[in-house]
Amino acid sequence: MKLKYKSEDKEYNQSFYLRRENVPYHEGNWHYHEEFELIYIIRGEGVRIVGDSLSNFRATQLVLVGSWLPHLWKNVESNQNDETVDIIIIKFSRFIGGQEIFSIPEFYEISNLLNQSSRGLAFGEKTVKKVHKLLLNMSTSDGSDKIINLLLVLKLLSEVDDYKMLSSSEFTLPTSISGENRLSRIINFISNEYANQIALEDLAKEAAMTTSSLCRFFKSRTNKTIFQFINEFRIGKACQLLISGNQSVTEVCFNSGFNSLTTFNRVFKEYKRVTPSKYKEKYRELNQ
Repeated sequence: MKLKYKSEDKEYNQSFYLRRENVPYHEGNWHYHEEFELIYIIRGEGVRIVGDSLSNFRATQLVLVGSWLPHLWKNVESNQNDETVDIIIIKFSRFIGGQEIFSIPEFYEISNLLNQSSRGLAFGEKTVKKVHKLLLNMSTSDGSDKIINLLLVLKLLSEVDDYKMLSSSEFTLPTSISGENRLSRIINFISNEYANQIALEDLAKEAAMTTSSLCRFFKSRTNKTIFQFINEFRIGKACQLLISGNQSVTEVCFNSGFNSLTTFNRVFKEYKRVTPSKYKEKYRELNQ
């Protein structure tokens, strides 16, 4: 999972890129690009990494990722043949039709929204409901309707306050592709091996660093220790298993990489403020 620079991939006769994906399994690359990216999850769930923020995503979530901010969406692979992930992905820049349109006075609020997206913005349910139909219409529209809908969506997003910033203020945007590739190799290793014991020496070998250099490097890039990040990743996986399957808490504990139920309960409560059992019970109550 190398960190990749992805150039704008819109059609030659389009001002911005838009695609709706409806596929059984979606696994994006750890990547960044100059364009802003608006990602709307219609259906699906999994793990989301934006800068140094790691969390779960689920249906009806909307995130605006800023320019150059590394990100990754990776959904849960389902055993059900009829289960799919349904996502709308929109990439756009400040320049539309060769003009930097968001610099004009009338778009001051939108320009401010784009500036704030440098840390990634996750919008609340009330806002998602406001833009849901516009986003669906945009995915099937063309010509002027497409760009008008984009501006309407951005206008609405710039007027709300029910959002949260995802990446920390300490996270720094990529300055060295070699350094970011090293970070992405570490994240890739953790995402593949989270269910097993992960030794610091194995991570150091993967990153071609000494263990002490690795710890300093990872903390400087993410503002977290490696083992804090591993615990976050495992708790994220545990949440998915608790809400999307019939596994017991004990089974979830071991399948998400913990080798002690006591440790699992303690770490889970530290991150989620409730026990795994309460978390599962609360989710079921909300979805009855």
